[in-house]
Amino acid sequence: MPEIPSVPDAPSNSPSTPLAQSAEPKRGPTRAVLGALLAPGAPSFFRRPVVSWFLLLFGVLLPVALLVVGFVRRNAITGLVLDETVLRVIQIALAVFVLTRLIAVVEVINAHDSGSRKRLASFVAVLGMLVIAFPAGFSVVRADQLSDVINNVFVTSGSSDPLAIAGDAGSSDEFQNVLLLGGDEGPGRWALRTDTMILVSIHKPSGRVAMISIPRNLGRLKFPEGSAMANEFPKGFNDLANAIYPYVYSHPDIAAQYLRGSLAPEAVALASAISYSMDVTIHDYVLVNMQGFIEIIDALGGVTVTLDKKIPMPGNVPGAKSKYPPLIGPGEVEMDGTMALGYVRSRAADSDYSRMGRQRRLLETLASQTSGSDVLLKFPALADAMKDNIRTSLTPSEFAFLADRLRSGANIQESVGLTPPLVQPGRPDYDDIKNVIDALQDAIKTGVEFPFA
Repeated sequence: MPEIPSVPDAPSNSPSTPLAQSAEPKRGPTRAVLGALLAPGAPSFFRRPVVSWFLLLFGVLLPVALLVVGFVRRNAITGLVLDETVLRVIQIALAVFVLTRLIAVVEVINAHDSGSRKRLASFVAVLGMLVIAFPAGFSVVRADQLSDVINNVFVTSGSSDPLAIAGDAGSSDEFQNVLLLGGDEGPGRWALRTDTMILVSIHKPSGRVAMISIPRNLGRLKFPEGSAMANEFPKGFNDLANAIYPYVYSHPDIAAQYLRGSLAPEAVALASAISYSMDVTIHDYVLVNMQGFIEIIDALGGVTVTLDKKIPMPGNVPGAKSKYPPLIGPGEVEMDGTMALGYVRSRAADSDYSRMGRQRRLLETLASQTSGSDVLLKFPALADAMKDNIRTSLTPSEFAFLADRLRSGANIQESVGLTPPLVQPGRPDYDDIKNVIDALQDAIKTGVEFPFA
């Protein structure tokens, strides 16, 4: 019987064979490291599924979810970046973003045998982690700095009560009234004359806004009976309205009686005078050093204003960062912070009262030209400018609400100055002023035309 030839044994699939060694792993370590950096957990999904799911969840899905939330709420971005809880969430998310990638690349490298390819993969891993970790670490530090800005800018009375309540109990909860004060001092200095005073009234149900300029030379402001300033000036303040702030500042005994938490007692005294004299509840104030106004405009990238005539510019703008021509306009004028400050300070073109109109116009224009994405992209520089130049009794969420209302130019329905012939600032009739404010609030409440325009 012929002998049957022997058949060679099939190749062994044991890990010790050359064929098995060449099949494990199927992708090179460098490619696997790059995959771990982009999508941590994906290269090791079939090798360690539990760990891979964890890395994919926290390293990919969580960041994507946060980006989606940010995109959906982009129109309310001011409130997000001013929320310390949101800043903490961002910091944690960034730390997790880096940590998951570190775990993923270490796992991938350990899964490969030593050799030149593994050394190359290790180099790529270190380089990739540095590229990821550096901006993430910078962002974490920046979030801490923003938290410090929030704590500096937003001061509190320790109460949710309005800053000053109107004399008549009929003041409507439908309105939020915020007093904007612009001082004539530089960054970090607060013993100032409030040359700019604008009462912003927001009809909360509709979001419509009215802006009322209060003349700096308004006379005989009165104070609530029994208050420190009323005892000092029973017949009304004997100087211009813009002198109340420095007067209280220079009299510590009076300032002590207006202390409310961390609020500026000078601003509290001024708000109480305006509220009492005009019979309007003032809920909060925003105080801006006008020299800091330069930095805020520059941080936002400037503003474009359309002028209908030539405006002579003033000289000697303190803190100026650039030079401007002696005349600007007519037509569209692109303004940096220095030019914008000169524009709102100029009195040579017309009068102090017309200057008040330019202040309101610039504020309206700036607000309407600033989008939510602008605030997000420029917020670090904007926050630095705010830190030394703005103080407010608004909470961060209330400030965001005010900024969002002003940012939509369509929301600003009415704008008026308490100036001649409507009001005689030197001899004001405060009953007439009360009627003007009531009519203005009724106009933004009902959407009808303001009768005193």
